[in-house]
Amino acid sequence: MQPIDALRRRLRDRRRKLLRLVTNTEDEILALDTNVPAELEEEAQDARLATVLVWLDDRITAEIEAIDHALTRIERGDYGICEDCDDPIPLERLHILPAVTTCVHCAAAREAAARMRAAS
Repeated sequence: MQPIDALRRRLRDRRRKLLRLVTNTEDEILALDTNVPAELEEEAQDARLATVLVWLDDRITAEIEAIDHALTRIERGDYGICEDCDDPIPLERLHILPAVTTCVHCAAAREAAARMRAAS
């Protein structure tokens, strides 16, 4: 099996797991919306839990989108190429982060730029 085929399979497996998780998370959010809390404290706890569940749902959705992007790049034939500098992304990096789109150097540059924007 080619390394890209193994990574494609990992990406698809992770995507399936995340879809199940996001469905469960959304079901939990809906259940909170339909509950009628007996006390104010319980209502506050439900509100905090709903906030966490929405945040988790957003994170899962973002990861699914990253996986979809990686799978599209595999089909196009440009998977494993840095989107910023067009250099190959080392296979070791892809094994660790299969949905990654940048090499280590460009990822570090993006993070530094984000820190600079946040500081100003």
